[in-house]
Amino acid sequence: MIFRQLLHEGLAAASYLIGCVAKGEAAVVDPSLSAETYTALAAEKGLQIVAVFETHMHADYFSTGRALAALTGATIYAPRLADVQFPHQPIDDGDVVNIGNLVVRAIHTPGHTPEHTAYAVSDTPRSNEPWFVLTGDSLFVGDVGRVDLVSLVGTGTDVLYASLQKLLALADHVEVYPTHFGGSACGGRAMSGKVASTIGFERRHNWALQAPDDATFDEWMCRDVREVVDAVLLHRNTNRGELPVPLGYYGQHAQGLSEQQIVTASTQGVVVIDVRAPGLFAKGYISGAINIPYQREAMVVRLTALVAAGSQVILYADTVATAEAAAEIARQAGYHVLGMSNAPLMGGVRLPMITIDDLHGAVLNGAHVLDVRDAHEHAKGVIDGAVLVPHVTLAQVAATLPAVAWYIVCESGQRATISASYLLHYGHTVAGVVTPGGMSDYNARYAPYEVGSIK
Repeated sequence: MIFRQLLHEGLAAASYLIGCVAKGEAAVVDPSLSAETYTALAAEKGLQIVAVFETHMHADYFSTGRALAALTGATIYAPRLADVQFPHQPIDDGDVVNIGNLVVRAIHTPGHTPEHTAYAVSDTPRSNEPWFVLTGDSLFVGDVGRVDLVSLVGTGTDVLYASLQKLLALADHVEVYPTHFGGSACGGRAMSGKVASTIGFERRHNWALQAPDDATFDEWMCRDVREVVDAVLLHRNTNRGELPVPLGYYGQHAQGLSEQQIVTASTQGVVVIDVRAPGLFAKGYISGAINIPYQREAMVVRLTALVAAGSQVILYADTVATAEAAAEIARQAGYHVLGMSNAPLMGGVRLPMITIDDLHGAVLNGAHVLDVRDAHEHAKGVIDGAVLVPHVTLAQVAATLPAVAWYIVCESGQRATISASYLLHYGHTVAGVVTPGGMSDYNARYAPYEVGSIK
């Protein structure tokens, strides 16, 4: 699991990237930073952003969720009661969304706004119980959300009090990650500058949670009213899609080289390096491109292992920011970068993606399997007769591999995708690439075979 909290200090706002490494999928919650910030971070971790979650239509900033969805094709999940006016997936109390092996469960927590929804997240390989809850503007560290920012049905102290009881029903160890911290106008004056807590700590030490009933809670909340936030409705109605987004909201996303220019360069011997996440690459890429995902440390290792030193290269990415960062890595590694691009692909080809069940069926029929995991992973169990070649050593053996149709597998699909793209670039035939998933999944379903010998 990947979990990153990203802070926007100027707004005292926190947003979150959560992802499943095994499946290569990620989601962003309450985005307030540039869309490129999230896509670059996801690419660094080998993840594709497939979802954007909004806890509510924020009262103090313009959400960058639509810009992020435009860059990535991610689905926006927004509370149904927000009456959002642009394409999205409405979400209700109790709804569950899977992000790879992660489970995100919606908890309707109105009071601050009518639609406000928190999200409890479970990392199912470890436990089905919630590990943490993204509380938005309902529960903060040291305080709770204001109820006087919008005057709508579904707001107020009585409603918020009931919502907080829902959150307090979670176990004490569940971690609390809000959308704001000290300095934001969305909560009371006791908001802490600390950006995380637990249900148990807040249960014991958050002043507002000590109220024994909703009447007392109402009295306490009305004692020290904060200043009015003038831009509440501007932000809220813009984020709902009722008002137009600000000029330049979607950024200047220069596309660089066209797809045809890249194809032409490729036929002239230029190596096209596609730095997108493997899951995205597999669904459509420029023929001949080698997939080397943008991950600062791993990219250097893979690039120098698979592409001849001093080669002329073109970097293809899904965003300008990622292309530029990857290009700098390539230059520092001694490659001649002839250009970059994030132009949408009109043509392109797809990898033959298969499941572990497909692989098993192929094995029973005598398939040629290439296992590209590292040597220390082979002891976990391999397919009898598989050729075992760590992916970073492919350049050393590719010329000696038999001219057969290969079925390629690793642990999660990432290295298998990289290897498939490399072999295809050099004229080999690939019959199937297991992605997402890999040998641990295979061995869990089909009894481990004897360890095969390296060939």
